[in-house]
Parts: sequence; structure tokens; C-alpha cells
Amino acid sequence: MDNQRRAEQIAKADQLMCQLNDADWLRQHPAAEVEGDGWVEAGNGLQPYVASLKQLSIQDVRRMKVQVRVLSMLLPVLRDWIVSWELGASFEAVYIEAQRLLFQHIQQASAARENWIEELISAHEQGTRAEHSQKQLRASLAEILTQENRQALARVATQDMEKRILQHTQPQVEISAA
Repeated sequence: MDNQRRAEQIAKADQLMCQLNDADWLRQHPAAEVEGDGWVEAGNGLQPYVASLKQLSIQDVRRMKVQVRVLSMLLPVLRDWIVSWELGASFEAVYIEAQRLLFQHIQQASAARENWIEELISAHEQGTRAEHSQKQLRASLAEILTQENRQALARVATQDMEKRILQHTQPQVEISAA
């Protein structure tokens, strides 16, 4: 491809990007005018995913958005909390399991917990993060993750450490240079 053609393509792409960031242009070209059913996919691999999204109700989508927002606030606190446990090399395995457990609790939240989640998001939106300090969020995580959950995390740490120790204590076969 010659330089002139490449420059034209770059200019065209730049113009499209500018239009997508132009609020006036977006108002003049609503999404409803998209050809087809309005769903955009990036390949055949996404068709099952898009089909599952089409089956979601508005309430499901709202619930998922709330879950993502609360997790985006709680996961950094969860990470810091678990770091304070000084797990060393087992941190990653425990953190992944803790994320899974937290997500499970958020998905199956009681009415009281759902109210707490809404209050947390509302306070975050209003910029009153001081209301929900790290200490308070850590205490909430300690409530959300039950004693049974913490025992499961301890088992994960134990199993991960055992795996690492056994992996490094296997006899090494030396090849002699003859």
C-alpha cells in the first residue's frame, strides 16, 4: 500500500473517531438507524454470547450493572484485606477464590444486603466515600464472607502451599556430562 492511500485511510478513520466523540453528530444519528436488529458482533464466536444478552430482561441488566459497580468498589478492598493476611505465594489462589465467593454472595444478596449495596453505590456517586471508609468496607467484607467462607479460603491457601512445596521437593535428576 502506498503512502498516499495509507494517509487517506488514516484520515478517514480519524474522521470517524472524531464523529463518534462528537455529541451533536451522535444526536443527529441515533442508534435506532443502525441496519439490522441493532446488535453488533465481532465475529462468530460472540453469537452465543449476544444471544444470551438478548434473552436478558431490563431488570436482569440493571441487576448486573449494580453487581459490577459494587464489585468494582469492593474488590480493591478485598485485595488489600487479603494482602494483610501475608499469604505470600498463595495470595493469588486465595484472592481468586475470595472473588468467586464475594460474587456469589452479591448475586444471592438478601433484601438487607441489597439495600446496603444501593446505599454504598449512592454514597459513591455523591462522592461521600468517607461514609464508607476502607475500615468500614473491610468490616462489611468480614460480614459478607462467612466463617465457612474464610475456612474455605484457608483450605485454598493450605492446598496451594502444599502443592508448591511438593513441586519444589521432587528429586531433581542430574544429567552427568560425560
